[in-house]
Amino acid sequence: RREFGAMRLTRPAKKSLEFALRAAARLHSGHISSGHLLLGLIDQGDNGAVAALTAAGVDTAALRADVMSRLVAAA
Repeated sequence: RREFGAMRLTRPAKKSLEFALRAAARLHSGHISSGHLLLGLIDQGDNGAVAALTAAGVDTAALRADVMSRLVAAA
């Protein structure tokens, strides 16, 4: 059985989490939600998630704006 506490994060993953934390703090959230994580990935920019979204035809700027408005409305 694998211990998950010993799992390491890559630098890009750490950067995405840092951006997610910043987004949550800017919005005065008491937690980091999936929306904050998505913002962290989009804000980091150079990662597989953004590449996949772009390849699927997603406008990441529009997605970011939509996620932000939903997070603000939920606050």
